[in-house]
Amino acid sequence: METKLEVATIKANTPPLGGLELYWLLSRNQLEFILQDITITQSSLQVATAQYQEAMLPVINLEKHFGLPETGLRRSPKYLVIRAATAEKSLVKVIIETPQAVKMQHLEMGRDASRLLALPRNNSDLLGVYAMSDGSLGIVPDIAGISGSLQWRGGQQSSSEVRR
Repeated sequence: METKLEVATIKANTPPLGGLELYWLLSRNQLEFILQDITITQSSLQVATAQYQEAMLPVINLEKHFGLPETGLRRSPKYLVIRAATAEKSLVKVIIETPQAVKMQHLEMGRDASRLLALPRNNSDLLGVYAMSDGSLGIVPDIAGISGSLQWRGGQQSSSEVRR
């Protein structure tokens, strides 16, 4: 029996890597909210933050985090509030900035393609890389890992504080 997962797909704002288009894949359950406009500030540790509900959350650009060059696409950015559980079962939230559209899709699990991709930075913050049916690569970022690796302090992340 084939398993189809409902995921949010976001085309990476980067030129093709090795001739393959890259897409960020997030579980539908991780996507909490999409914002069109937020006020971004820099914290004392050079991590951008923005207020969402009662908390200050880190604002992450996945292309920059993984060291990918960005295309010159100049659309108004969208801000995705993403939640994830840590290994300790606490909830963390981050805001992902992207100029690309977010599409909800049912995807079949493709073959693991992690050996096909080495990103310039932070490869340990990946949960998986999958070959998609259209020949592109789907990258699953480790939101909890990214949140934990940020040198950011000062905001509540639901029930726990972000720690390095």
